[in-house]
Amino acid sequence: MVLELLFEYSSSSLVYDKLLLRKLEESKLEGRLVKTDKDIKLYVEADDSDELELFANELSLELPHSIFLRNTEVKVVDALPDNDFILPQSEKLAMPFCPSCLSKVLDESSQDYYNPYCECEVCGYEADGKSGNYHSLFEQIANAISRDSVVKVNTFYGEYYLGKLNEKCNDISFDILSYDLATISKYTNVTTPETVALGAIEKPLIGLKTNLKFKMDFEGVKEELLRFKLADDFILHLTLVELHKLGVDCVFITKDEMKYDTALLLADFKESMEPIECVVSAKNIVILRGTKGLPTFELTNEAVIPYIGTFNSVIKEHNFSDKTVVGLNISKDSHNNILVYGKKFGLIEYLSFKSEYSSVEEIFKAIAQTNESGIKLLTNYKSKFTELYEKVSLITFDEKELNIYKLWGIISIILGYSNSNDIYESADILENNAKSFVGTKGPRIDYKLQNIKSKVYLDPLMVIRTAMTFKLAGVDSLCLSYGVVESFVEFLSGQLDEIKQNMNNDVVVASGSLLGNKHLFSKLDKEVSVNHELYFNKELPVDGINIRYGGNELLHN
Repeated sequence: MVLELLFEYSSSSLVYDKLLLRKLEESKLEGRLVKTDKDIKLYVEADDSDELELFANELSLELPHSIFLRNTEVKVVDALPDNDFILPQSEKLAMPFCPSCLSKVLDESSQDYYNPYCECEVCGYEADGKSGNYHSLFEQIANAISRDSVVKVNTFYGEYYLGKLNEKCNDISFDILSYDLATISKYTNVTTPETVALGAIEKPLIGLKTNLKFKMDFEGVKEELLRFKLADDFILHLTLVELHKLGVDCVFITKDEMKYDTALLLADFKESMEPIECVVSAKNIVILRGTKGLPTFELTNEAVIPYIGTFNSVIKEHNFSDKTVVGLNISKDSHNNILVYGKKFGLIEYLSFKSEYSSVEEIFKAIAQTNESGIKLLTNYKSKFTELYEKVSLITFDEKELNIYKLWGIISIILGYSNSNDIYESADILENNAKSFVGTKGPRIDYKLQNIKSKVYLDPLMVIRTAMTFKLAGVDSLCLSYGVVESFVEFLSGQLDEIKQNMNNDVVVASGSLLGNKHLFSKLDKEVSVNHELYFNKELPVDGINIRYGGNELLHN
């Protein structure tokens, strides 16, 4: 009897490959591993069905989830395949502890009890240090933190500071390190897919909105939108285990240099690595930033046009070079557009989100020049918000080109949500307003197109005008901000449907740091997937080094 266990696993890291082969070897059963770029199939043979059932049950308990795992299936097949996957020689990636090593470190009868240097062929950071039982040291550190001391800690991947959540956090940029998933669920609006991702072996950071319970227990902390994660090395995990015994289940963790009371410098890390941060929808997960635990890719050193590089990075990761591909590029930092690529016709910029305004005053004049309703809108706005109108009319922009995020920054300024003249800071405020909205529907903001010299662009004035109209109508800031984001996604979905009718494209790919907006990513994934096959970067962050991986190749095809 042969059991086939299929894992839709999209990483080239070999983590699952090693775990599955290790379990197969431990079981003493006959088996094969077959690997493609989309999945791994483990075949296990036994004379007794009970043996196979036992193997499958043990594997389900011992195999950690991964952010790269999409689906699993089990079925009975006729025979073992002839081919077998051979693990290639490769450098081990820096990976948080696996379940097997964790059980050893927490087992009092194990020689690795409270040994932070415990690792295996799958996990660990290959740090230098003396193995041993450091229980008393972690007790001391936990006691110091529980007494409100700040502790400087050398993890296996960098230097950090830990402490209790209180007023000290308001002066630093920090994340929250949690003892377990139950604690995160207790203090946030975390969804089930996010909970699953947080518990994955990669231990990603995920941005979440804190709830009333968090505000009550940590009333000194002002920030409401925070990144949470579980411990991703034994230095942090064993500290949290001891803190849990003292009634402390989450602490702040920061790289910002702080005055500290004691230090835990047990680890001698080889290099500082940035932990990965993800955003999660009901169907997909993408990496926003970070490198720890990720495979390395060949990157070009030439100057790359950002939107070309990000678009091609998704094409290369999914091997879509022979398909007709529509690419949505929505970075906060660079040019935004919709591209279409096909081998027959090359690369086309179908729609640009570019606009150029040098000041709010110029925008107000342009609105007044559109039509009588524009004049009336501006008159009413000036009459109702006189002080705000006079203040923002003086604001000028240094940016030569405005993309979607910068447009949101201008809207944030004009609506009075931001006291800053900086477009990025103002856009952050509008985006955080949208993230904080707990409703299900915002006002419909008009995203319309305009033709300029035979090219199609987004009309920024219509977006600004409708936002001002809802401001005059008294719509609150969270709801209106959400409407700005939500309506943009609905606009994109409509444009992609129209492109498919005209171009008959095979797939849609999306990239850019705006995907880090949880509401935008979830809604985009849900709405676009109805009529399209939608793909994102697999192992690369959706903005940053993916640009250099994609390169300018599409310009030469």
